[in-house]
Amino acid sequence: MKVLAGLPLGRLWRTSLPQAPDPARQVLLMDVDGVLIDLPDFYCSRFPSGPVRALFAGDFLSASTGRSDLLDHLPAFMAQVGREGEAAAFYREWLDYENRPNRAMLGAVRELRAQGWRVYLATNQERHRTAHLLRESGLGELVDGHFASYLVGHRKPDPAYYAAVTAQLCVPAGQILFWDDTGENVAAARWAGWVAYQFTGVEEFRRRMESQGAAEA
Repeated sequence: MKVLAGLPLGRLWRTSLPQAPDPARQVLLMDVDGVLIDLPDFYCSRFPSGPVRALFAGDFLSASTGRSDLLDHLPAFMAQVGREGEAAAFYREWLDYENRPNRAMLGAVRELRAQGWRVYLATNQERHRTAHLLRESGLGELVDGHFASYLVGHRKPDPAYYAAVTAQLCVPAGQILFWDDTGENVAAARWAGWVAYQFTGVEEFRRRMESQGAAEA
């Protein structure tokens, strides 16, 4: 997929939808962690915080923007936290631990897709976890495609991420509905012209998608 960067942000956020969401002309983008995947705790919480913070502030950022392969970085991290073995086996254990689909949300999104919505993932991920999410977590059967950050080349909330995704979707920014549990990502999406909501639970998600779009709380 060709990534188009350096594009203008587009129109500002509109405080409400003019009418009920229309799958015939709008696209639904979904964050993953905290929305489609439940993560009450993280695999890395069992390790010393120093090496974990360093991994996510450095090598993971590189891998999640497509500049490197996370598996190449994991042996050094494993040595720091006292783990032995193959990096691939270690990472598979990590991914399996965090494989916790939010079944209620998957059902709600599945219903929307059956109504005609085009649904895509909009997530900060490196390529190995993206493949695991699509295959093992069942997200591949839920969506029409994905805009994982490793493929886009930028991460949320970088404005370049939203500009590139808008360009690739080939729809006006105001026709993109986006759900994310992180306020910073939602705010950046609104500045990019997307209709964006902060996820708090499946009930609110269903209400928003079924209602006439009251102003964002």
